[in-house]
Amino acid sequence: MSGLVSIEPSVPEPSGPSTSVELSEDFREFTDARTLAEIVRWSREVVSDPGYPTARAWGRSGRGAVGCFPVYTPQEIVHALGLLPVALHGGGENVEISHADAALGSFLCSISKSTLELALTHQLDAFRAVVFPYICDVSRNLEGIFSRLLPTVSTHMLHLPQNFTSAGSVPFLVAEYRRWVEKLEKVSGTRLTDDALRASIETFARQREALAELARLRMNEPWRIDLSEYYLVRRLGGLLPRELHTSLLGRVLEEVRGRQRKRRDAIRLLVVGPFCEQPTLDLINLLEEVGFYVVGDEFLMLHEWCERPPPDDDPLRALARAYVETPRDIGVRRAPSQKGTSIVERVRSAKAESVLFLTAKFCEPALEDVVLYRRGLEKEKIPYLHLEFEERSTAYEQTRLQLETFAESIFFE
Repeated sequence: MSGLVSIEPSVPEPSGPSTSVELSEDFREFTDARTLAEIVRWSREVVSDPGYPTARAWGRSGRGAVGCFPVYTPQEIVHALGLLPVALHGGGENVEISHADAALGSFLCSISKSTLELALTHQLDAFRAVVFPYICDVSRNLEGIFSRLLPTVSTHMLHLPQNFTSAGSVPFLVAEYRRWVEKLEKVSGTRLTDDALRASIETFARQREALAELARLRMNEPWRIDLSEYYLVRRLGGLLPRELHTSLLGRVLEEVRGRQRKRRDAIRLLVVGPFCEQPTLDLINLLEEVGFYVVGDEFLMLHEWCERPPPDDDPLRALARAYVETPRDIGVRRAPSQKGTSIVERVRSAKAESVLFLTAKFCEPALEDVVLYRRGLEKEKIPYLHLEFEERSTAYEQTRLQLETFAESIFFE
């Protein structure tokens, strides 16, 4: 670890494209957007800027932003303290890795490297704090690296329970939350109150309900909204103030329901695996180009780790119970014996005809799940394909061929 101490975030020029999006402090670019096309255009620009323009805009008025590694984080706590929780999805295809390799090994996921690259090139300077939930060895170690490289930024590793049947899981998680709250209170300069947290829980519940409604529309009538539109609108949910995003979802739903589009003869597909690192938009578009309708996915699981927290006198305990008691089948949660059954249930629920395991290269949690999921699919004779991807993937000839062959095998079976 001594070698890490000598690595300093002193690189003068950020890597990646020079294009920078500057948003207004009140995000009027989105509040003034009246059509889905406008919302998608702004979303594409924001997502393409590796410097997190929504965090920059929020910070210009003196408010603080917190970077949340895009797996499970109780973002309601951040919101209740007047801070903006922002999903750290790495640099995607817009950042060249040239410095992070000095701190991280070769056989690690791209999102860990690009996130560190952003820190080293000063593109995370808008954040007052970052949090890394302990969902894998990589996320655990990123917190330690960040604490050395960014001494002025509050860092935290959020420990998560592994035994969900233990009576001690909820008290353990509540204690973990309180440990994190102490740090965030120093960052925000305010104290967390039960009333503020209850209000934030309700804000996020409304957002999840709107997102779930959009997902149901996509599942039942996928021809009404393109997969890239659907993805970009949802991606905004981890970047914008949640109240604004919920309002945007209302406009999107209204417009999409009124669309008159012809239904294509496409194969209904469930996409499993990319719950953390995200594929490129080109790869996402490719899924529809070759003849699939994605009717269920794990692209942006930060919105779906748990459902509405149950009623509880202690809102912090309600958040802990929501995570521990959720019936959702997500990575690192269910017992191995249940995963085969759960994937079949998800296929049936989405009325899917096939499954695509789209896993980030070197992502151990996702790759381990594939083995267990495959057994259930093979038992039910449900067709599936496994592809690996990286953030900066650019050549898709082989991927297109594999997807086209998979589609043809289903069409002509």
